[in-house]
Amino acid sequence: MNIGKVDKEVLKSVITEVLIENPNYFKEILTEILSENSIIDSNVRNKRSNRLEEMIQEDFDKYGEVFKSLA
Repeated sequence: MNIGKVDKEVLKSVITEVLIENPNYFKEILTEILSENSIIDSNVRNKRSNRLEEMIQEDFDKYGEVFKSLA
């Protein structure tokens, strides 16, 4: 993907729509991206991976309403 060709406003709009429609869907995508890039090992769950997932969930719980209000 060539990030230079991505219009930031279009990307922002798409992410905002996803957050409004289903914030958990965005979380699932983020978790999948982290797994695909070996940041979270999907086969071996260690403390660090679990903590990272907990932090993601905490952020979505804490800022879910903020995401919606920004749209």
